[in-house]
Amino acid sequence: MLQRASAPPTGPRGRAGPRGNNSSTTAISRGGIRKRRSGTPRIDKDGDLDMDTPVEGMGGRGRGRGRGAQMGNQNGGNTIAGRGQPRNAPQGGFFGGASVQQAILRGMARGDARIRGPRAGLGATSALGETVDRRRERDAGLDQIRVRGLKESKAALNEDGGVRDLLAFLERKANGPDTKPGDAVRIKKSRSEGDSVIISVRPEDAPKFLRLNAFQFAHSILAIERHKGPPTRDDASQPFESAEALDTKQILAGFLSRRYSVEQKLLDLSNLGADQRLLGRGFFDQDSTASKLFPAMMKIADQLFTSSKEKREAVVSVVLSNNALKDISMVSSLAATFPDIKNLDLSNNKFVDMRSLDGWRWRFRNLEQLVLTDNPIETLTPTYKDEILRWYPTLRMLDGIQVRSDQELAALAANRALASAGKLPIPIRPASFLDQGQVGENFVKHFFPAYDLDRENLANSFYDARSTFSFSVNTSAPRALGGEGQKSLNWDAYIKGSRNLKKLSHLSARMARAHTGTEDIRSCWSTLPATRHPDLLSMGSKWMIECHGLPGLTDVTGQSATGVGGLIIVVHGEFDEVSVSTGITKRSFDRTFVLGPGAGVGGIRVVSDMLTLRAYGGYESFTPEDIDPSTTTGVTSVASKQPQIPEGLGEPTAGKSLEQVRKEQMVIEMSKRTGMTLEFSNMCLDEKAWDFDSAILAFQDVKVNRTSPLMR
Repeated sequence: MLQRASAPPTGPRGRAGPRGNNSSTTAISRGGIRKRRSGTPRIDKDGDLDMDTPVEGMGGRGRGRGRGAQMGNQNGGNTIAGRGQPRNAPQGGFFGGASVQQAILRGMARGDARIRGPRAGLGATSALGETVDRRRERDAGLDQIRVRGLKESKAALNEDGGVRDLLAFLERKANGPDTKPGDAVRIKKSRSEGDSVIISVRPEDAPKFLRLNAFQFAHSILAIERHKGPPTRDDASQPFESAEALDTKQILAGFLSRRYSVEQKLLDLSNLGADQRLLGRGFFDQDSTASKLFPAMMKIADQLFTSSKEKREAVVSVVLSNNALKDISMVSSLAATFPDIKNLDLSNNKFVDMRSLDGWRWRFRNLEQLVLTDNPIETLTPTYKDEILRWYPTLRMLDGIQVRSDQELAALAANRALASAGKLPIPIRPASFLDQGQVGENFVKHFFPAYDLDRENLANSFYDARSTFSFSVNTSAPRALGGEGQKSLNWDAYIKGSRNLKKLSHLSARMARAHTGTEDIRSCWSTLPATRHPDLLSMGSKWMIECHGLPGLTDVTGQSATGVGGLIIVVHGEFDEVSVSTGITKRSFDRTFVLGPGAGVGGIRVVSDMLTLRAYGGYESFTPEDIDPSTTTGVTSVASKQPQIPEGLGEPTAGKSLEQVRKEQMVIEMSKRTGMTLEFSNMCLDEKAWDFDSAILAFQDVKVNRTSPLMR
């Protein structure tokens, strides 16, 4: 939470209430009329404040500081006074950088920067329950008056540009010394427009303000006249801002200016709860106002820049230390406002695990340095560093320690360049289909047509009482560009049965979505929509199928204590989902089968069947590089390119160790990829201590041409 220390109550108001609670915000009301507190800014959804609400001294000294929203701690922060730099910042250029954005930040400090209010859409509803359209209708009855001369006055040097003092001056002079409180005139709305301030007042009050023309204000002569013409284009789509709303925005803009270092490109937002100006305005008097403070700051900061490039060059580092943050919920908008920062300091907060930071996973894609010291996560979650490295691939420094070398980061930059050019850093290779006696090929050819036409008989043919099936939905998978890939998909038919282990945390829910036995699997299949897969033989380019031997499967007959050999088949493809109500929807899928000996068709059984459904992603990534797609015709073409393998080679048999099976399978794969004979493939792998990648590189180094004696 955002935290500040509450001051002890004094005077008669500090005595305990009905339940010993001295906070006026939590005391039980006994009815009657209570005086409204005026110190806390009351901003509605339109960014407006009611000017009829009195503000003590216009200086922002809020009275009660009862139950404080939590922001910061009681140690006064760890920043260097006047510089906004953390005392414990890592040395050696942690926040280095040249001077930029002086004009923007200097203008922000003077109040020259125009802070726009939120845009309200048609029919939007304000905090008071009335629609924006109705409020504009009501405001249309106000007279608008233009006031010039503020920029030439000494008040223009004030933090808010002098607007607050000007409005107070106009109201004081318009009312006069003899005006009774009930007859006082008020400025209902105000906004800045160029070098003028436009105020909105009731028609009957307009003459009292117009007679102030040529009055002297802060050594400047004011020019006051009726505002002619419609509102400007920028202001036509939003309601006017009240004086106090504008004042609040200027205070926040001034705060950002004070906390920004132009030379270091650093925005220091540490220990916010100890800032006396924010405390004086009552931003921490209630949880509701404290929770809106940081998003309001980010909105104002975002409006100070005209482009993402300008923002990226101006703010490189952000400090959020000493804010007693248990999670990032209150400061999550930082990632949207400054997504390209390179340095982030989150030290001395209350983060206990990675879940408290989960909202920033995969954000800040250019982050180079992160500080999480003095957080409970260091001791309660010692493996957090491994997770952080996965979240931020460009991270160089973590807690002051280098976690990636310059070479790793250079390789990453090269891979990004290839990706931006439409190339992957790892070449796309043909599918590895190491079948045994065409068992896997025949199964695949039979399974998918039967799944489309007759699921009941399919379940009886390959599944038994020990077979398992489950499916899950991956809604975050990449989609194909254009066409079906951009279509809004409905997953209602799958979500209830989806076994996504990243989203299901309860064991009972996980177990209920794992189907075991022929009857249970057949019942589950009957609830899934009808499908139509592309033909394997004529449209093989739309499929990617891999097949490998899998030794050590449980022998259901109990005859082999060491297990039996099987196959694992991974299928990537697509299908058309056929529905009477929604028509045809194209989807992509991934399906993994584990096959073993059994009483099913062809003497095999499905041990495990896992299906993943996702939005249509196309099939272009299945095509190997430098291979004509027209030559890729699915399983048949892949199998036809396999070397002539002696019977039993690469298969688990009695007396053959698992290590020997693994080496034989590597020899087969080496021969398939390089075109060498099995004998020379074995020699090449043996020379490289059975390191497959090293053997491939060695082959590429010595290969001269296709007529080498090593080639078949």
